[in-house]
Amino acid sequence: MQTKFSQKIINVSEIELDLDNPRLFHRRLSGDIPQNEDELMEAIGADPSFKGLLKSIKKSGVKDPIWTIPQSNGKQLVIEGNRRVTCLKQLINSGVQAPDGVLFHSVIANVIDPDTSLKEIKLQKARLQVGKAAWGIFNVAALIYEFHEDELMAIEDIATEMQLSMREVNKHLQSYTKYLEYSKNTGDTNPKRFSMFYEMPKTVQEWIEESNQNKSDFHDWINPTSGKKARIRSVSTGGGLRDFSKVVEDNEALELMRTNPSITVEDALEVVKQNNVYKDMPFLNQLLTMASKINSMNENQKARVTTELKIQLHLASLRDACANLLKELETFESSEDK
Repeated sequence: MQTKFSQKIINVSEIELDLDNPRLFHRRLSGDIPQNEDELMEAIGADPSFKGLLKSIKKSGVKDPIWTIPQSNGKQLVIEGNRRVTCLKQLINSGVQAPDGVLFHSVIANVIDPDTSLKEIKLQKARLQVGKAAWGIFNVAALIYEFHEDELMAIEDIATEMQLSMREVNKHLQSYTKYLEYSKNTGDTNPKRFSMFYEMPKTVQEWIEESNQNKSDFHDWINPTSGKKARIRSVSTGGGLRDFSKVVEDNEALELMRTNPSITVEDALEVVKQNNVYKDMPFLNQLLTMASKINSMNENQKARVTTELKIQLHLASLRDACANLLKELETFESSEDK
């Protein structure tokens, strides 16, 4: 469905910010919802990227039209563009003089037909915001969850309206559902924790689903608000979720994390490495394959290698390395026998 709108120039004084701003979904979970425009401006201004946007608008004004819808009190409610309007309001309130050719007191707006349904307005918010870097996967997931649970929209319809694949919609929905369960169990409403569920490796997901104990442990180990540092601190950095995906396959490493609160993922990973030499030295997995391929070379391949000095040097280096290692291993074995 195409949203009906007309483009107009409207005064900033006539614009109201959207207290139902989807960017603040995480504050709904914590019950810390802005109650008025001043509180909303403060929340928007706290975003680390806001200062850069404010600086840009102070210099060049607002380039792209915002989206609004008329209200019964004569005001225009922002549907998309809350951050830009907040910048303009701050500049006006601070008495900043606009550069030549730049306007702070008025802005171009795509004004939506006032008869548009609330559901269509919400969908238009999604269409305008999804895909923007500042929007983020957490807000996309929260909006998808709201469409599915509150508006009873089918996965197929959400995918069509938001121009996402059904696989993406399902992933957002399932990840957000898991995040909500975590948030309810721990009281942690930080949206940064959402990535722990959205980017969760399959091995970790399967381990969590094995038992409530596993799920409870995982919630505890990623939670930094329980008086201690999170033991799984991030998704991909050292000691993060990627490393933890190796730990879940080793019962001894897991038991250490359960029984000793001081054990980190890095510590547990060392146990995994000691228990499995192939995880510590993954290149060893290639030895038999390499030997088999070398032994199965045909005459034509061997003839080609005779003209490649570089390859011959590499083969000689490999031969010497294997010979030296085997000799050292014999020394180790001899010392252990004594």
